[in-house]
Order: sequence, then structure tokens, then C-alpha cells
Amino acid sequence: MKQLIEYIVSNIVNHPESVTITEEQTEDKEATKYLIKVDPEDVGRVIGKEGKVIKSIRQIVRIAAIQKGTRAIVDLLDDDATSRPEASSEEVIEEKVEELQKEVPEELTEKKEEALEEVAEVIGEKKEEASEE
Repeated sequence: MKQLIEYIVSNIVNHPESVTITEEQTEDKEATKYLIKVDPEDVGRVIGKEGKVIKSIRQIVRIAAIQKGTRAIVDLLDDDATSRPEASSEEVIEEKVEELQKEVPEELTEKKEEALEEVAEVIGEKKEEASEE
């Protein structure tokens, strides 16, 4: 299983030499947990848009584990998660999104709302013109 994950991930990333897969048993010993560590530049490539790549990797590993009669959990670690390996990649992604949302200036949000109001006014005017004709 470890070799399968390493093969898939190393063919996705730009720095295959920095791919490491750590294998450990869960506390209840019912599943094997695979922790993927890649170069910081490659984290986005492994996650993919909307997490599609990591979800696909998990699905492939889950199917392979079922065929062997075992359970497998796949998590992606980045620099933030190395100090707390229990963090799943979904949690890491959510944290990053929250950080980025905090950085968006309020004035941009206000401008977006103003633009939407203007668009609504224009649409309303066009509807009125169309109904008068």
C-alpha cells in the first residue's frame, strides 16, 4: 500500500525525491494510517482543485485496502501539520481558507455588495423598459 501511494504521489509532484510516506497503526489497530509528506511547493499539486486529487488518492487506496481486507487512512501533511500529525488534510485546508478569508479587506467586500446592487438596479431598469414596450 505504501508503495502504491508513493508511486502515485511521486508522479504528481515536481520534487519526487522529497516524497515520504509514513505508515502507522491507528490507536484501535483497526486501520493503517499513511501520512504523506511532500515538498511545500508540491502540497497544492497533491491536494488539487477543491481537494480532488487527494480525494482520488484516498479512494484508490481505500479500494486497494478493501481488496486486501484491511482499512487505510491517507492524510497529507504540510509544514503546519508536521507538529500535529493527527490533523487531516481537510482540517489543514479549512485552516488555510480561514486564514485567507481574514486577509480579504472589508472594503473589497463592500465594493462587491455595491456592484451587486448596481447590477440589480440595471436589471430592474431593463425589465421595466421591456415591460413598457
